[in-house]
Order: sequence, then C-alpha cells, then structure tokens
Amino acid sequence: MKRLGLFLLLTLLLGLTLGCGLLGGGEEPPSGEAPSSGEEAVSPTEVPSGAEVSEPPSGEEDVVEEEDIDLSSVTSGMQGLDSFRSHFTMAFEGTTDGEAESWVYEMDMETVRDPFAQRIVIQGGFAAEGFESVQVGDRQYVVLGEGQCVSSSVDEGDTTDMEIFEPDDVMGGLEKARRVRPDERINGILCQHFVFDETNVTWGAFTQAKGDMWVSVEGNYVVKFTMQADGKNPLMGDDEGHIEWEYEVRDVNQPITIEPPAGCDAAQSEFPVMSDAADLTTMGGMVMYTTPSALEDVRTFYDEQMLAAGWSQADEPFVTPETAMLSYTKEDRSATITLNLDEGAVSVLIMSE
Repeated sequence: MKRLGLFLLLTLLLGLTLGCGLLGGGEEPPSGEAPSSGEEAVSPTEVPSGAEVSEPPSGEEDVVEEEDIDLSSVTSGMQGLDSFRSHFTMAFEGTTDGEAESWVYEMDMETVRDPFAQRIVIQGGFAAEGFESVQVGDRQYVVLGEGQCVSSSVDEGDTTDMEIFEPDDVMGGLEKARRVRPDERINGILCQHFVFDETNVTWGAFTQAKGDMWVSVEGNYVVKFTMQADGKNPLMGDDEGHIEWEYEVRDVNQPITIEPPAGCDAAQSEFPVMSDAADLTTMGGMVMYTTPSALEDVRTFYDEQMLAAGWSQADEPFVTPETAMLSYTKEDRSATITLNLDEGAVSVLIMSE
C-alpha cells in the first residue's frame, strides 16, 4: 500500500509538471519525444512492481447473479416463430401400485406457421406402437399402429384438438429460477441460463429436484429445459420414483417441409366425395362426411360416379324420405353407401371390403 501511495503521488506530481511545461512555464520536452502536430500525447499506464491485477472471471466459471425468472409455460413465446422443430423426452423408473415399472416417452414436433403445417410423432409410454399426426392446411392425418391412417378435415390454422400429452402437461410452473452467467448459445440461439431446484418448482410433489433452463434473449422462449427429480409422477399420481425430463427447440425459422404421411392421400381419394363436403374423415376403406345437398342429389351423384369408376349396382337401393342405402361391387370388392338426412344436412358413410 505504501508503494502504491508513493506511485500515485509521483504520478500526480509528474502530471502537474508536464501540465506546467505545456502551458509554457517549464522546459521543452526532449527532442524526439514531443508529439507531432495534431496528435494527442498519451501516457502509458504502468503497473507498480508487486501489485495484483484482478482478472475477470473466465467463461468456464459460472457466476450466479442476483437475477431470477418466473415461468408459467415451457412453450410460451413459440407463437411468434415462423417455424421450428422440438424434441421432448420423459423417462420414469420406479413403482406403480407397489410394482416395479420403467418407461420412456418421446415426442417430436415440426411446425410451420404460413401456410400452416404441423407434424407430431409420439413413441413409447402409452403410444407403444407409435403415433403420428400431420396437419397440412385444412387436412389432418393420423397414423396409428400397423399403418392405419385416419384423414379428416379441420379449419386451416387450427392446431390438432386430439388429447395428446404435451410438454406443458408436466413441465413449467417455476418461481424465481436463478440466472447463471455467462449467457450461452444453444442450437445457435443466444440464451440466458437459469438453474432451479425443488424449491422453485410449483407443479409437482418432489422430495428433491434440480434442473437447468435456457431462455432465448430474443423472443423470450425456452430453447432447452432439463430436470431430474425424485417423487410422484405429476402425470400419473400412483407412480413414484426417479423422473427425468428434457425439452429442446432447434431449427428456429428455418425452411421445413411437412407432407401428408405416405398412403394417406391414396385412401382419401379412392371414393368420390361431394364438392361441398364438410367434416370429411377417411380411415382405410371407410369415408364419412356431411353435405348440405339434398338427399336425392347425393344419391344421384353416387349412382353416376360409382358407375363411372367401374362399380356395378349390386342390389336395389333401399330408399326412404330420410334414408338411402346403396350397394356396389367391383371385381372381388363390395361397397355400401349409407345416406341419412338429419337437421337439413345429409351424412354420408361409405364402407368397403
């Protein structure tokens, strides 16, 4: 400290002396040391011998700041993205009703906003045989086990209304998660890093928990979320054990192409459909929809279209003022078309085998 005080005193005196010289009250600076015209004299800063220089923390050391964040939904903010892919995994190992049990549930999602398209693939857990849902514009396709495809019409832009287990069902609800520096890039996105434990979790009964969360600096959406906990499964209250979650978003605002699953379009176009059809659903050899057309007009449409497609009338049609049943055959196949008038609309059911 004495050396540092002496150094500061000498520096101050030297500055005053130079100041007087520059004002004309002292000697001219030595030849060769005076700055050229138009240049500013800069005195180098020296570190006194024995003085300690404090280094900024390295990027490898996390420094906890007095900053925190509350989270209500792990997927909030995603509505502002043009496109993205996400992956979610939940793994459980423990007991159910006293019996040992373990499983892994995975969900992959692709979403494009304009024109709207979305693909969801689920594996494991309750979807042991796999499940795929694709929406392209106003058509939705669901592929069940063994390649069975269900196609239905939806309002364009509406997301699927099926009961699908989503990340928000078992993640979120954090209070005062603590920020950790430095900020990091996750999947190419600059993010703020937060950590939390069971004291910050508001959505589960856990004896212990710890996790990390990365939130984008621009857009304020969760890019990555990981958590490990012991306690009750928030999805199934009878499950108790060790649970792990991982959620990640990537390919944000990148070109993504989403198309109907293979084979679904072929099943949809096998039988003719009225141009004013609504609520159209196809599944294998079954077609269902409603139409505001008159019952007699729908019956005439199928008589003409089925014969034009190579089908032959099998039996005399059964017709009442509110019902019609039409039967057709083609080679070794048969098709039955049932029409029912209800509240001004005709429901159409086509069954083939």
